[in-house]
Amino acid sequence: MDWDTVTLLVLAAFGLAGLILTMAAELLSKVPAVIEAWRRVRATWRGGDGG
Repeated sequence: MDWDTVTLLVLAAFGLAGLILTMAAELLSKVPAVIEAWRRVRATWRGGDGG
């Protein structure tokens, strides 16, 4: 294994880690909106107006 291969593997690993972290941050930022929408669905289903 030469240094070019090692360098490419390191770059690919950091790129993949960055992608995973970005996707996790996006997912976690949407969780509160999903919870609020679910609460509205439950309130509507039970006959309330949800606030």
